[in-house]
Amino acid sequence: MKRIFQFEAIATMVGTIIGAGILGIPFVFSQAGFWTGSLVLGVVAIVMILMKLMYGEATLRTYGNHQVLGYTEIYMGKVIKYLMSFILIAYIYGALLAYFIGQGEIIEAITGLPAFWSSIGFFAIFSFFIFVGLGVIKRAELVMTGMIIIVMAVIAFLSKGSINIANLEGFDFSSVVIPYGVILFASSGIVAVPEVRQILKRKERYMHKAIIFGCLIPPILYFLFAALVISISGVSVTEIATVGLGEVLGWKMILVANIFAFFTIATSFLTMGFAQMSIFQYDFKMPKVIAWLLVVVVPLVIFFLGARDFIKVIGLLGSLGIGFTGTVYVLTYYIARKKGKRKPEFKIPVWLGNIGGVVIVIMFMLGMVYTISSLI
Repeated sequence: MKRIFQFEAIATMVGTIIGAGILGIPFVFSQAGFWTGSLVLGVVAIVMILMKLMYGEATLRTYGNHQVLGYTEIYMGKVIKYLMSFILIAYIYGALLAYFIGQGEIIEAITGLPAFWSSIGFFAIFSFFIFVGLGVIKRAELVMTGMIIIVMAVIAFLSKGSINIANLEGFDFSSVVIPYGVILFASSGIVAVPEVRQILKRKERYMHKAIIFGCLIPPILYFLFAALVISISGVSVTEIATVGLGEVLGWKMILVANIFAFFTIATSFLTMGFAQMSIFQYDFKMPKVIAWLLVVVVPLVIFFLGARDFIKVIGLLGSLGIGFTGTVYVLTYYIARKKGKRKPEFKIPVWLGNIGGVVIVIMFMLGMVYTISSLI
């Protein structure tokens, strides 16, 4: 029983992290240089593991069930909570938008149906699953995370004759900013931390292991996926990587690669959508139906208004959205360490929390400054 709960917790973390971002990683790797992208991926992976452990400790220092905004209000006050609310809710809306923009193109590649109506169909069906609740999502994460790994192996098998390792080249330190936003977006998923605590209720002593394993699996898969796509496609990597694989290797790869993409996006869409609904229910005390309607209507309206740029959406969400919210998460940890009223089941060494927190905040701040300056 213990292992089942741990596996569900790990699957929830992995499923939340792996989403639309994985489809853009090979493209930004190819733009920056494969080894440049690999360096950024490694650094971001370490940063995100530490940040999620810090936030996990903060949740365990707090009594009661809360989502991220609830913890922000407890430790940083209502003003920061309201600012965080706006940014976090906007971020999740943007993520949901990116997920079903990408999903439309994926379903079109598989079935030939127009991307617009494919997006709408996916959104309608999986919005219903969000309404059903966490129980369905946990089972979906458990199945879909396994499917992701299986399909990844099938992709490698089908493409073994087309792999050219010589394509895995390129390192330019000045290009580290190119993949930064997309990789940060693809490595997020911190909203799953409170969900992991709920799954491990009365078994919170295993939470740090679930976070570590749940955060290690995605960057490993990202690296392998980027290496696979670039070694096959070379300089012809498309923005949505699975579409390009299909174009190079034919209908079998169109089917298999885009099934992989479908499952990766579907898992994150479910968990992020439920997290947004939980914010409205638990932190703003809204009825379930109203909370659900707010989750599904807003990104749908933005979609109808013409938002279609996949890479730009996830890049901005990563640099700006995670940059700001990540800084708040680190500060929440510092305050919870002093003011938390519950004894946590695990603690990060104080020296690591102090040094790591400063490094994380500096990295996020520099990323936000660069992104804002590039937009001006």
